[in-house]
Amino acid sequence: MIKRRPSRIEKRFKSLRRLLTEELKRAVITGKFTPGERLSEEKLAASLKVGRVPLREALRRLEAEGYLTFLSNSEIVVSKPTIEDVQDYYSILSVLEGLATRLAVERAQAEEISRLGELHQLLREAYKKKDLERYFEANSGFHRFIAEIARNERLHRLIDQMRHEIQKTRILALHLPQRLDYSMREHDQIMDAFLKKNAELAEATVVRHLQNQMEALTKVLHG
Repeated sequence: MIKRRPSRIEKRFKSLRRLLTEELKRAVITGKFTPGERLSEEKLAASLKVGRVPLREALRRLEAEGYLTFLSNSEIVVSKPTIEDVQDYYSILSVLEGLATRLAVERAQAEEISRLGELHQLLREAYKKKDLERYFEANSGFHRFIAEIARNERLHRLIDQMRHEIQKTRILALHLPQRLDYSMREHDQIMDAFLKKNAELAEATVVRHLQNQMEALTKVLHG
């Protein structure tokens, strides 16, 4: 059976839905929409200048990914994880990333350490400008690369899955007073451990970094 090719209108619709999904997701990640905040489809459609159908599909996609929750009265609320969720996520991630970091230090080639240094510099540039969105992106790239150079595909997949679960919450911790400063200092320590080729120190530093993130986020949710 020959599959029918999607029409130009269908392609435009899918492209619009994808763009809307990414724009709304970015609004959650960067804190423009805060956990627990109620959103109106009507107001979103008006502000974004789009129709209700592609907007509804984008919102449903974000609901499936855990960013939003639909209420019975057609309102949408930005998902707010529980403290127990956060503690579960970070407890698991700290073990996985600690292991990946130790393996990465043991297995990394010189050019890979150099590349990690470049990613660390991007993080520092975003920090200096106090650009939270860029800092979040650079932070994700830094940790993702560590998982890659650990050269353990199963471990990489597990970390990627956990980071997908928590990415909608991590940026909130940076809004606490001085948390951005602490986060940058912790990344400096991680990079220093790589340069010293000290696998145990690197593992311990990453674990402590993620535990600090968990504690900071727990304070946000308590507030």
